Amino acid sequence: MRLVTSILCIAIMSTALSGCIWDEDGPPILFSECPSSWHVEFFDLSNNDFNSWGGVVEFTDSDGNTEVLESFSSNKKYVTLDDSLTWSLKYTFFEGDIGFIVGDTVYGGDNRDGESGTIELDLVRKFADDTDNEEPISFNRCSNNWHIKFVDQSNDDFGSWEGEVVFYEADNDEETYSFEDFSSEMKYVTLEDSKVWKMRYTFYESDIGFVYNGKSYGLDNEYGDSGEITIDLR
Repeated sequence: MRLVTSILCIAIMSTALSGCIWDEDGPPILFSECPSSWHVEFFDLSNNDFNSWGGVVEFTDSDGNTEVLESFSSNKKYVTLDDSLTWSLKYTFFEGDIGFIVGDTVYGGDNRDGESGTIELDLVRKFADDTDNEEPISFNRCSNNWHIKFVDQSNDDFGSWEGEVVFYEADNDEETYSFEDFSSEMKYVTLEDSKVWKMRYTFYESDIGFVYNGKSYGLDNEYGDSGEITIDLR
């Protein structure tokens, strides 16, 4: 049984998931920095790419198994739980601006030192490619299905991408979507299929750029370098 479990963990860890707790001595929990879906998301408002989350969380499943996390890093930011079990989460915050999100509910973010509580988890699965609106463009920090990936070679978890991009439909130049100075929360772009898109870009930093269809643009720029590409999704 332990051999089978170990093989499963190795297989899972070879994907985008960065942590695996899946044996008879503990609850079935997967931790990841960039998953396709999750139930719980941890955050630190002062550092999205945190190295030490100033609190303690304890997951307990309906079989009585418990897993405790303390002072962990952002490689365990997203938590996926076994849907066949019910779960509770006990938390204590030792930092003012940390917390976690379950579904659309935010816990923490403005804490007193030592603030704590216990909740029963409603296992609402969130997906990386979800968008909060009906716009034909969606942006995500993590994505398994994307058309454009923005890059900053000096900081993968960038807070400010020093450039400007404009998306518009090829047959409707008036309908434009302009973005500049955004963060890695918008790193992956998914465009509505069955359309031809144009993307204009301008770089104000030498080592930024983007990837489209396996080709890199930018990354060795003069200030103000610009251009345009066509993205045919028909």
